Amino acid sequence: MTGTATKFFDQPRGVMLIAATEFWERFSYYGFIGLVTLFMAADPASGGLGMEKGLTLKLFGITVGMMFMAPLLGGWIADRLTGPYRAVVIGCLGLAGANFFLAAAGTAAAHDAGLQFLLLYCGLGVMIIGAGMFKSNAGALLGQLFAPDDNRRKHGFMLFYMGINLGAFAAPYGAGTLGERAGWAYGFLAAGIGMMIGLAVFLWFSKGRFPRFVKPLPKPVGGIEASVWRDPGVRLILIMALFASIYMIGQQTYGGVMNLYVRDRVDKSLLGFDIPTTWFLSLNPLIIILGGPFMSKFWARHDLTARRLPIITKILTGTVLMVLSYVLMVAVDLNSAGAPVAPIWIVAFYVIITLAELCVFPVGLAEISQRAPPQVIGLLMGLWVFTMGFGSLCAGWLGGTLADSPSWWIFWVLACGGTLSAAALFALEPTIRRKLA
Repeated sequence: MTGTATKFFDQPRGVMLIAATEFWERFSYYGFIGLVTLFMAADPASGGLGMEKGLTLKLFGITVGMMFMAPLLGGWIADRLTGPYRAVVIGCLGLAGANFFLAAAGTAAAHDAGLQFLLLYCGLGVMIIGAGMFKSNAGALLGQLFAPDDNRRKHGFMLFYMGINLGAFAAPYGAGTLGERAGWAYGFLAAGIGMMIGLAVFLWFSKGRFPRFVKPLPKPVGGIEASVWRDPGVRLILIMALFASIYMIGQQTYGGVMNLYVRDRVDKSLLGFDIPTTWFLSLNPLIIILGGPFMSKFWARHDLTARRLPIITKILTGTVLMVLSYVLMVAVDLNSAGAPVAPIWIVAFYVIITLAELCVFPVGLAEISQRAPPQVIGLLMGLWVFTMGFGSLCAGWLGGTLADSPSWWIFWVLACGGTLSAAALFALEPTIRRKLA
């Protein structure tokens, strides 16, 4: 699979195929998260569900949290039953089907028949199943394209990451605009069709490129040796996951708390044009695409002379930036005194919190790939993704609990929580470094 006849930009051609599939998966996912809270909270006269804001945020948090937790099970199913290829196909079908359920929930026929909530819950449930099967296995399928010592692997995963963010950038302008302007059903329908296009392309061009299923090797009697969990690298990863989980509560507010804040509190009129709420979600992937290379070079230079543990410094920096983004929002919301907030402040918020993301999530993946013993690398990768699910769940529940409070309250709670986490990590770093030496 690594011969010169199958290269694309000095990569196996399958890399581009998986990146393209990931583009459509992100298009589908960001179409979903951009629209679903707006749809659930919208007036039934506009085709929405008229749900109370607090319930909307809690339900959204549970759904997205489960979408990031389910890949642990999805990876196990692929390892034991289906293989990653079939798991990716099942995941694509689930993600497309979920959006079709939600599209149906937004139709007049569903409202007239009283089926809109049944279709909503079916859509959310199928979305969790589809995400569980796709998210943990697309990367596993990509890894099969490289020999263990193939030095093209790092750049292949970079193309994969670019596919993620290009799809996320496109979704608000495609599915998001259709949903807000033409009708909620059309937005979800576009997200589902996009995923089906990605699946069709994947099935057509994947012939002969990926093994359908490789029977797993038998595990040693007694399972994973206890000594693995005493490995310094594993201990560091567990500490990383603990503090990343706290950080992710602040990070995972895009589709819920911040989406409704933009809808309700931001002046979206610019030169006579009313900016759709979902367009603001495109700022996160755009900043990642533009700023990612610069952050990568900065940390590469920093690591050469770092005296503190580099990964702890990165998580600490990301947490501090996350705190600053919410301190900014506290000041903006209080200063507005109930008047519409200028959109430039939302842009500034997304710049700061996306730079925080670049300090934590991708560098954490790289650290785990370097430090984790082979026996538990899949489990620890899944744990790292799990932190996003934990953050989404907590952010949704916090937003729902404080839904009737002034907006600055939730921003203040997130800033305070991040400050306590950053202070604890800063104080513990010397002890962590000494214990893991």
